[in-house]
Amino acid sequence: MLDSLAPCTVPDLHAALALDAARRPVVVCASPRQAQALHEAHAGWRLAQGSEVWETPAILSVTAFTAELHERSRAALALAGAALPPQIGDGEARVLWRLCIDESREPLPLLRAGDAAALAAEAWQLCHEYRLALPLDAGGFADVERFNSWALAYRRRLERLGVLDAALADVALLDRARRGMLTLPTEIVLAGFEDLTPRLGDWLQVCVARGVMLRQLADEGRAATPRLVSAPDEELELRAAAQWARAQLQGAAERRIAVIVPDLGARRAAVQRIFDEQLCPQSDAPDAHSVARPYDLTLGAPLSQCAPLQTALQLLQFAASGLDAATRGALFASNHWGEDDDVRLQRCAFEARLRREGWLEADLATLLPLAPAALREGWRACAALLAPRRRAPSEWAEAFTQALAAARWPGPRALDSEEFQMLARWREVLLEFAALDRVLGRVPLSAAVSALRELADRTLFQPQAGKVALQVMGVLEAQGLHFDALWVTGIDDERWPPASRPHPFIPHALQRRHGLPHASAQRELAYARAQLDGWRRRSGELVLSLARSGDGRECAPSPLLADWQLPIETIDVAALPASWQLSFASSRVEAVDDAYAPPPAADAVLAGGTRVLGDQARCPFRGYAVHRLGARPLDVPGYGLDAVDRGVLVHRVLELLWSQWGDQATLLALSDEALVPQLQRAVDAALDELQQRAPQRLQAVLRGLEAQRLAALVRDWLDVEKARAPFRVLSLEKRALGAAGDAGAATTLFEGLQLRLRPDRVDVDEQGRRIVLDYKTGARKPPPWAGGRPEDPQLLLYALTEGEVGALAFARLAAGDVALQGVACEDGFAPGIVSYATERATRDAGSWAALHGRWRGELATLAEEIRRGWAAVAPKHPRQSCRDCGLHALCRIREDVSLDEGEEVAT
Repeated sequence: MLDSLAPCTVPDLHAALALDAARRPVVVCASPRQAQALHEAHAGWRLAQGSEVWETPAILSVTAFTAELHERSRAALALAGAALPPQIGDGEARVLWRLCIDESREPLPLLRAGDAAALAAEAWQLCHEYRLALPLDAGGFADVERFNSWALAYRRRLERLGVLDAALADVALLDRARRGMLTLPTEIVLAGFEDLTPRLGDWLQVCVARGVMLRQLADEGRAATPRLVSAPDEELELRAAAQWARAQLQGAAERRIAVIVPDLGARRAAVQRIFDEQLCPQSDAPDAHSVARPYDLTLGAPLSQCAPLQTALQLLQFAASGLDAATRGALFASNHWGEDDDVRLQRCAFEARLRREGWLEADLATLLPLAPAALREGWRACAALLAPRRRAPSEWAEAFTQALAAARWPGPRALDSEEFQMLARWREVLLEFAALDRVLGRVPLSAAVSALRELADRTLFQPQAGKVALQVMGVLEAQGLHFDALWVTGIDDERWPPASRPHPFIPHALQRRHGLPHASAQRELAYARAQLDGWRRRSGELVLSLARSGDGRECAPSPLLADWQLPIETIDVAALPASWQLSFASSRVEAVDDAYAPPPAADAVLAGGTRVLGDQARCPFRGYAVHRLGARPLDVPGYGLDAVDRGVLVHRVLELLWSQWGDQATLLALSDEALVPQLQRAVDAALDELQQRAPQRLQAVLRGLEAQRLAALVRDWLDVEKARAPFRVLSLEKRALGAAGDAGAATTLFEGLQLRLRPDRVDVDEQGRRIVLDYKTGARKPPPWAGGRPEDPQLLLYALTEGEVGALAFARLAAGDVALQGVACEDGFAPGIVSYATERATRDAGSWAALHGRWRGELATLAEEIRRGWAAVAPKHPRQSCRDCGLHALCRIREDVSLDEGEEVAT
């Protein structure tokens, strides 16, 4: 049909749009963006003609055109008794689809019901756009059968409500147009259409039958001969396009320039980053907010992903059903709510406490009594406004607005232009949500927040760019537009023509027969050819580009370019933007050796005990950051107890037992009947202390299981204790048996360092020799006497600071590994404690005293490093030492060392 239409040149169109209303044509465009471009072009033509004021011409998209016909004919339809039923908005339609899917009797619940609802709504629209009769012939396909049942339920809901959606309203309006009940224009000019859908074809047939003149806007100029360029990879291809665009912008003014990225939706963040680096480097400034960009980036991001709105939705979710630890941490750290930074820091400290206590998920009502006093007032106001009772969406919308205001959202900082636009769009979404009363009725808070989030997820936000010469867009957004210069990326044999993507809810054979978008390879081929032809006809200068490699593959130019025999220009693009290179060239580089930190004061007591030396051995930077700066990663709450909790429990149970017994003889004298209750009391006492410290990590069921595990583990360990030579316990946690007071108050001077040492336990045998024990509940590691720079130096340090030490050993209490592992001045202490003279790592020492001297030398080296402030990022074993460190963001070791499994470590 398009080929048979008379052409209309652009000058003729502008002249026709300047006629009086009776003779003025209506322009129907392929996209709203093209309609906007034609409006701007006509305004420029009017100004050039000397006009100062003129009536806005009817330049409309297809949807806006039919809505205009309905509006102009509304009164006549009402008088004729043919008025259309009320029409619901897109938001209401999406909610109805979601309700139909949620209430369907599926064998298993859908994991992503929201996405299924969006696909069903899209299939419904396609069926009406391409005139596919419902229900569809499923042909045994389960997805099509599901869509048929959902569509039937959706149609019945519309009938019960007495409303129409956009697709049904269009069908009803077309029927009234066929019956001559609509006021049609005298002339229609089509602009930007490559082909016609059956829906638009039906409308045009009705218009022709009613005597409407149809014309088609002709393309300007002749077809351009494109350039074909290739870059090494996709990143550099985008950089080349951005550099080209910058050069174009520096040329003549009032030019229309565009860069088309076919997969812009998936690469939007990368595209924006690269174009910002090239065109507005000032956006890298730390305090930059919403820098005015000299380009317009289409395909906005979902409104729910914009930072202020993400915070708003998280706040409402926090009140409705709670948040997991990761989302709660992001919310508490956000600067888009609360009065000031002091309040935000208090929230962050509160979150750190919640993580230590093991709060995996929690809601506002649960945490309100636990919150610091400075936070409670605002939180209490939010909780009161969002009381859990059923309300209509319009009532919830008002409550949401008031609750967010009580939470001081969107924060204390003045809004910039982009954030102001976000809030304006948010208010529109709230109005759309408030209109759901007839669809949802009265719903609880959780359902209201879920519906609002779904609306925000499906609403795209794109900030107003003002009038700019450069547009970065996807393929569909460029349809029908004319450019002075155009660059198109991704024209390679893998992505152009694109692969077919049939809709899952419509039979594929039916899609191919009716020519639905993305239905077949033939359809994509025809579409790709039409796009290439359109770009040539509508561009003064055309550049096509491809990346030679991407995703591990080698790419060649699209086979659709073969007939043109274009030479391939290889371009070399700098990996860094010019602004960065210029800044580096003009800067003075000052090298600072940051391997040394200020040394500790001579009388300073270093917190951490023996871990000060152990962390220095693992990595000097870790030792400095943890024990001098107080840096530590946030706890990651999980289900049940972690390894630290289990270690603390073992330590505490054994401390309670040996405080009561005092020596091995008492243990040996106990019968099983007498031992069990004592052991159970110690286990219960230790679990009570842990439950008080971290109540969320120790639920009732887990407590029972942990009590059984702990009792069995300690019973096995006591069997090991019974096999030892006779001994008595001298001290526990540096506290003499029977003594009171704080065991951690005393300090020990070792090689110039003031340290607080707390050996788990010190025993003494019948000969007066001391045995130092350190409890270990994890997997075995090489003992500290087996190599230099000991990472677990506690036993060595205790041996050097305790008098008359005859043996030192790890007491291993782990599943499947309950035993002693130690070294002594001679044999006979206990199974697992061997003489230094027979131990492979120590048998070269001349004597027990000489071995002590070796250990003192190793630890003195570490102590000297600490005194000198040695804090280099130099892990002993990069992958092993850094695996559980948690300070990677602080030391930035990943810039130089790979820590991923399976990759070679470079040091």
